[in-house]
Amino acid sequence: MRRREIYEEDEKPLMEDEDKEHEIKHWDLFRNMPRKEDTGSTAESKYIEIGVRVLKVFTLVMTFVVVLGTAVISKGTLLFMTSQVKKNITRSYCNKNIDTNKQFVITLPEEERVVWIWLIMFIYMVPELGTFIRSVRIICFKSWKYPTIWEFIWLFITESLPAIGSSFLAFIILPELDVIKGAMLTNAVCFVPAVVSFLSRTPRTLNSTLKMVLDVTAIVAQASALVVWPLVEGRPVLYMIPISLLFISVGWWENFVSEKSAIPFISNLAKDKAEFKNKTYFMYAILAPWKALLFFVTTVVVIIIREGDSQFLFNNFHEGFSAHVINITEIEPIVGSSGIDLKDAVSSGYGTIRETTVWTPLTVFLMNIAATYTCYAFGKFTCKIMIQTFSFAVPVNLTVPVILTGLIAMCGQYNKNECAYAGVIPEYLFFTTPSLTYLNDFIAQQYSWIWLIWLLSQTWITIHIWKNNNEKLANTEKLFMKPMYDAFLIDQSVAMNRRNCLDNVKELEDGSVTDPLETNKDKITRIYACGTMWHETKEEMVEFLKSVLRLDEDQCAQRIVRNYLQFNLPSYYEFETHVLFDDAFVRTSQDDQDPHVNQYVLDLIESVSMAASEVHRTNVRIRPPTIYPTPYGGRLVWTLPGKTKMIAHLKDKAKIRAKKEMVTSNVHVLSPRAQVRWNVYLQIMENDDLTPERIPLISENTYILALDGDIDFQPHAVHLLVDYMKKNKTLGAACGRIHPVGSGAMAWYQIFEYAVGHWLQKATEHVIGCVLCSPGCFSLFRAKALMDDNVMAKYTTVSEEARHYVQYDQGEDRWLCTLLLQRGYRVEYSAASDAYTHCPEGFNEFYNQRRRWMPSTTANILDLLTDYKHIVKINDNISKPYILYQIVLMVGTITGPGTIFLMLVGAFVAAFKVDQWTSFLWNLIPILIFVIVCACSKSDTQLFFAGILSGIYGLIMMAVVIGIMMQIKDDGWLAPSSLFFFCVAFEFILTAAMHPQEFYCLKYGVIYYVTVPSMYMLLVIYSIFNMNNVSWGTREVTVVPQLQAQPGAKKEEPKQEKKEEMKNKIYSFFGNPKDNAGSFEFSIAGLIKILCCTHQKDGEENEMLRGIQASLRQLQQKLDQIERNQFSTDVAEPRRTTIRRTTTHIEGSRASRASMRNSTMQMRNSTMQMRNSTMQMGNNLIDLDEEYDDDDSILTPSDDIQENSWFYDGELIRSEVSYLDRKEENFWKALLDKYLHPIDDSLKKNVRSKNPYYDKVAKDLKDLRDRMVVTFFMINALFVLVVFLLTLQKDILHVNWPIDPKVNFTYTTNHNEIEIQKTYLELEPIGFIFLIFFASLMIIQFIAMLYHRFGTFSQIMSNLTLDFGLFESDDVEDLTEEQVLEKDPVKIFKKLIKLQGINDDDEEAEVSVDRRNTVHALALHKVKKNKSYIETLDKAFDARMEKLRNGDDGTENLPVPRKTLLAIGKRRETVQRKSQMLNFGNVQSHFDNIGRSGHTASMTFDNPTYEEETLS
Repeated sequence: MRRREIYEEDEKPLMEDEDKEHEIKHWDLFRNMPRKEDTGSTAESKYIEIGVRVLKVFTLVMTFVVVLGTAVISKGTLLFMTSQVKKNITRSYCNKNIDTNKQFVITLPEEERVVWIWLIMFIYMVPELGTFIRSVRIICFKSWKYPTIWEFIWLFITESLPAIGSSFLAFIILPELDVIKGAMLTNAVCFVPAVVSFLSRTPRTLNSTLKMVLDVTAIVAQASALVVWPLVEGRPVLYMIPISLLFISVGWWENFVSEKSAIPFISNLAKDKAEFKNKTYFMYAILAPWKALLFFVTTVVVIIIREGDSQFLFNNFHEGFSAHVINITEIEPIVGSSGIDLKDAVSSGYGTIRETTVWTPLTVFLMNIAATYTCYAFGKFTCKIMIQTFSFAVPVNLTVPVILTGLIAMCGQYNKNECAYAGVIPEYLFFTTPSLTYLNDFIAQQYSWIWLIWLLSQTWITIHIWKNNNEKLANTEKLFMKPMYDAFLIDQSVAMNRRNCLDNVKELEDGSVTDPLETNKDKITRIYACGTMWHETKEEMVEFLKSVLRLDEDQCAQRIVRNYLQFNLPSYYEFETHVLFDDAFVRTSQDDQDPHVNQYVLDLIESVSMAASEVHRTNVRIRPPTIYPTPYGGRLVWTLPGKTKMIAHLKDKAKIRAKKEMVTSNVHVLSPRAQVRWNVYLQIMENDDLTPERIPLISENTYILALDGDIDFQPHAVHLLVDYMKKNKTLGAACGRIHPVGSGAMAWYQIFEYAVGHWLQKATEHVIGCVLCSPGCFSLFRAKALMDDNVMAKYTTVSEEARHYVQYDQGEDRWLCTLLLQRGYRVEYSAASDAYTHCPEGFNEFYNQRRRWMPSTTANILDLLTDYKHIVKINDNISKPYILYQIVLMVGTITGPGTIFLMLVGAFVAAFKVDQWTSFLWNLIPILIFVIVCACSKSDTQLFFAGILSGIYGLIMMAVVIGIMMQIKDDGWLAPSSLFFFCVAFEFILTAAMHPQEFYCLKYGVIYYVTVPSMYMLLVIYSIFNMNNVSWGTREVTVVPQLQAQPGAKKEEPKQEKKEEMKNKIYSFFGNPKDNAGSFEFSIAGLIKILCCTHQKDGEENEMLRGIQASLRQLQQKLDQIERNQFSTDVAEPRRTTIRRTTTHIEGSRASRASMRNSTMQMRNSTMQMRNSTMQMGNNLIDLDEEYDDDDSILTPSDDIQENSWFYDGELIRSEVSYLDRKEENFWKALLDKYLHPIDDSLKKNVRSKNPYYDKVAKDLKDLRDRMVVTFFMINALFVLVVFLLTLQKDILHVNWPIDPKVNFTYTTNHNEIEIQKTYLELEPIGFIFLIFFASLMIIQFIAMLYHRFGTFSQIMSNLTLDFGLFESDDVEDLTEEQVLEKDPVKIFKKLIKLQGINDDDEEAEVSVDRRNTVHALALHKVKKNKSYIETLDKAFDARMEKLRNGDDGTENLPVPRKTLLAIGKRRETVQRKSQMLNFGNVQSHFDNIGRSGHTASMTFDNPTYEEETLS
């Protein structure tokens, strides 16, 4: 007997434990290294990556320019408009077009003044209108609660005061000041925020005290602005400045309160304002109109108080917005006087008149509102994509300096020459200019020094905008305190309205930084990747495992950065992989209790090392998995190089339900594409250390990554989905862009179909509502959503009715999403998250797949539509317009075959020049034939006919192209059908252009076009007629275990099988096809029955004998295998065996624990070489039995868990065997009994069951099929009949197309007349209505696609870090610790942990000939044999850092520059000093002298990342 081997960390490396038959001899070192082509997720173009980086740089520069430029335009146009509202404004007029020898002035009439006053009021009302519209949309389509009366009163006061202050500013203060002083004054509206910020601080540390001193300085600076201009100018009206500025600054108080404030009132306010609630929108829906009204009333009151009357505003409204005249007056200045002003001029009495145009003020008005909103939108965009420092904070603080620079230059030029801007600005309009000409006049006369103090104080008060503390792609409510902006002060508005987010790294009282590992661990992202496998090929398994191993590497790099550098990465996550193998075992008979794993499981075991070698680009061997026998079959557990676990659950269909996968007690069943391991439940729900308050937070940050067994993706794709989850807590599921992989016409069709479906359909669902299906091949689900009521409890429902089998089982991922939507959760789509999966390449396989998808999709959508009232009420993301959109799509789907049929009829008429009825009959005949075949024949026959018809229709569709072109020629380019054709083609081309990485999909549109009749008519008919077939239909094959036979019998077996098959076919033609045993049978009304040519079915005795014979052969094979294992030379010296506390080691096949000691003694007697280790194992086993004989112990397996022969199949013979603890074992037993017990699958096999219940369900399925067939054909027949008859009667019932009629000129010679006759294109009404509906859908989808593309662009930009190749070059200057963290530490550490090159293997597989060192590598092979191999990423990192600490000369070959490593080492020392809370003063770093002298430093360099972590 061979004993089981256990691998510990201290054992010999696995690389040395290969079979000697595979050992490479020294004389046979030559290698054949096949070249691997980059495919799927690894085939991304280098040029596209460079293009994305260039696009990020362009985005940085563009947003900077746009934010700065629009802010300047907004404030400049406001100052220009306020310069025109003062009464009796007189300014110089350009004499260029009158008389250059004379001087002229103008005085603005009341009509001109009126239009500017009204436009300023309209400018203020624009953002209030936007706030009102947004608020109404939220309260109509989202859930919210009524606010309290005190909340409304408080918001009413704080929103009303800024409206009054803004009116004072626009109609009193700015008109009285010149534009230079007015622009400077806009930096002094931060007094109240400065005071609130000061009161919110607590002087606990030196740093906090320094901030409070700066707060006081800012308060004094802002307070000075309240009195400077009134004192300098000496005009009483300017004493309105403090009132106006204080009122305006009140509006931004809430962004500067802090929960840390020592004042309870402020602290409570901060807690209440920490999150923007939807009930605030209810208040803004009332306050937005109120503010607009209050601003208008305040303006009218101001005018009445100042001028005594405001009737001119209303009396001259029409004249103001019409053309009116301006009087131009000649003046004669007083000669010889100094300081000449317009007041000193004397009118000469000569004048002229000029007519104005209203487009001048309207243009300025449109420029202002467009620039203001653009500045706000781009500012928000920069915050979303995490570039706010350069593209938001800098331009916002530069706005006033830039506008001052421009105004000084413009005013100086205008003061020197009033005609300086005559060609740009109307001569009668300009700013209120100060008396300055040059820059030194501004510095000397305009008190520029005090303005600089205001600017600096504003910069300090809004210091929070310089950091990206928000999450990526955060929504408006998380970025800003208010939903809109201030119309007059856009730069101050976006700065002080930007949420003051707290830094992720909190400070302690002594100023030190908290350990990020001690932050809220409940918020750590936990990802359980759950993939399903069945009969995947080895290549497909390798693709899946490569994706998992890439995630393993990524998680390891993040873990080391987090633990080693103590850096709190926002993207950090914990990761575990689960592979669920359906039907993983094979049996020789139905009663075989000792099954073996099938070949696919063995392929998976072999593929793990192959995939690891490809990912890490070196020869990697993963240690054999640990075997766990389980109540549902078995479990294999690998530890991957990055220390994450991969668990393969081997499902025995005799113990667990097939297809439906494993569940947890509260995260019960997910689809075959997504499962949650039992410890999600145990860790969350049954962990005694977790309080009820912590459990929701943990489940909220736990995600299940649903995968197919052939999926291919990069870690970046998962990060994008996690970003979506973090952004929206109500998001239940998120899916990525699925790219089908395959070859052949069917794969090409699916490439285009998937592309169009994602580009238009999924993007539209994401934008206007929710995605209805998150595909199980690559989706992320939130555990909290799955654990909600009516989700898992309803999902685990066993199908009992016929419609349940269609809706629940045929599309389980869609059914799960339907349940999530019905519970109010959102489902989203990320176009930037790419994943690649193999698609059906055969026609039959594709039809069977869609036969399953189509009824399930229809059933789930109908379920949503029929329950729309409840869904609209409970789900904030689904509205009635979205329901209407889905209804239109559903109508189009149901009538799709009829539409295609009518299209073919029309195309036949145009292409083949036949009449309508002939075309109708020619198209009806093949459809009727196919319908009859579907009604009377088996599925294979239906598919055969469908394939033939698809080929014929493909040829016909090429003729249809000619017909369409001819119809376009006859009807014209502007006919509805022509316009629709060109618009669809243009939309596809433009949509593809918006997806540059997927533009190649467009070429497969030809295949898509020629298969339209097959996919939208024949496939629908096939699906309806086979609705009762509830088998999955994709790659349905049966694995039959093959027994070893004698060589002489091999040739006779195929002949015998073929002979038996022919005989059974002949008999089954007349008899019973179920068991191929029957007779010729004739009967008359059941009275007389005649049996002829009967043949006997094999008896039970023969079946038993064959089963005994197969068992004996199998037993003989096992004995031979055990004998070979025991006496083979490669195990003559077995490894040292270590027995763990909870592990029992197995000998032989199905050995019980009671007999293991005897087996051990026999082994001791049979081989002397194993004596010591066997004695040790025997003694340990005796101890184990004595210690854990208690049946109630949760640490020992129960007697129900038996050892099996599959422990020795293939590579598993080298694996360790362990057992589940009793707690988990009992959990699985209870789970299997309640939810996953095996059920009769007769329905899926279309055979008669012994259970009458399933016979009834089968009958109900057929009845359901029959009803759907009748309904479907009645709807399409009526639709086709009505449209076709209307087409025939188009001369009577039609709609004239008004565009591009045909004009016929007839000249009558007798009467000498010309008769003009217009012939309009006649359209049948119903077809025209359908055309309008489909055109509207395509317009909606196109607009939604553009919106979604912008969101995708934002997501790509937010996740791209620009390092400009800093770590790619060796020419790097000293890198500080902060620079290491600011750049991309994960990217650096991925290079430090890689296995390639760590074992002195080739760094690059493909290099130029002159750089190749292959022969030297071959010569080193025998040296490597005696060297310890590094097999984990942690050890690879430690080895590279060890080289640095030891001053190894080989550090020049390290994957990152040496100075970067020194910076990492310094950061590590800093972390150690802070963690130990030791004060060493100014201690020189151990890394300072490394590399600068001949000696090396000696230091202790611990690495806590080597501790094995679990998902806790």
